[in-house]
Amino acid sequence: MDKIRVLLTKRYFQEDISYLRRNLVESVELIQPAGFTSEAIAQAARDDVHVLLGDHVAKETLDNAKGLRLIQIPWTGVDRLDFELLNKYPVVVCNSHSNAGIVAEYAVGLMMAIVKKIPFHDKQLRLGKWMRPRKNSTDSFFPPDVIAGKTIGFVGYGAIARKITQLLSGFGVSFMAVDARQTAPPPEPLQFLGAPNQAAYVMAQSDIVFVAVPLTAKTAGMINGDLLKRMKPSAYLINISRGEVVNESDLYDTLKERLIAGAAVDTWFDYPTEACPDTLPSTYPFHELDNLVLSPHRAGFAGGLLPHLDDAIENINRLATGRPLVNCVNPNDGF
Repeated sequence: MDKIRVLLTKRYFQEDISYLRRNLVESVELIQPAGFTSEAIAQAARDDVHVLLGDHVAKETLDNAKGLRLIQIPWTGVDRLDFELLNKYPVVVCNSHSNAGIVAEYAVGLMMAIVKKIPFHDKQLRLGKWMRPRKNSTDSFFPPDVIAGKTIGFVGYGAIARKITQLLSGFGVSFMAVDARQTAPPPEPLQFLGAPNQAAYVMAQSDIVFVAVPLTAKTAGMINGDLLKRMKPSAYLINISRGEVVNESDLYDTLKERLIAGAAVDTWFDYPTEACPDTLPSTYPFHELDNLVLSPHRAGFAGGLLPHLDDAIENINRLATGRPLVNCVNPNDGF
């Protein structure tokens, strides 16, 4: 069995590296660059590297890695890759869907939080406010909404969305979706599966909409004011995709004007940096809204578990043992 050398192109936690070493076959060797700068990674790529593990794909690195056979992304999103550059090199790109289950669990948690108004009532009760109906008035009473019997819509019906349908099937709800890879008839339990240009129809019919589409040139900003206005005033939006899929100002205006009942968002528009580790997730004051649950891009993590690495491990082991790879990315589609 030939040695497979895997270059780590991002900084991993020590527990990640230990997990990789425990589960990769003996013929796989992990290579860490001297540093995680573009120059250091490119220099390390000269050392007979077969796999890049991470999403750093600079031209100099690709030029230096003469024996490169696989770029393995250890998560689902591939929107940061330069596919125009990658198309010039004979290398396969694969991503990972092994954390779809925990992302789906988190998405359902976000749904429960906003629909049942749990964070809102938690905040009020910490101030001693029970938010009970007053005599002859219900102005201060905000009861939870019901999920059973509602229509759940998906913009994007990939691995995460399919897991969500499994988790919600016991609620007695119906499902509909749009996806770039639609099939006829729609797979169970979907009652409708349309093309992306039918998103307005699905959003208008749904009581709860999950945004679970990959970020590509075609999906960037697709959830705009026009689509948000199609939603029912009683409907909720849950975004576990990428922040850029939703138009930032349109989402803020929709929530501020209470055109829909609420939203829960795990992926944002502004992120912290090493220079500025504490920052708000948007230039718009989303944090002031009481009909929004904010989450700091946490859906793909689970305490004590490293599921995001499982598909990466599977593919590297497949490469080492001469088996077909899984989750190959289509560079023309961008996912």
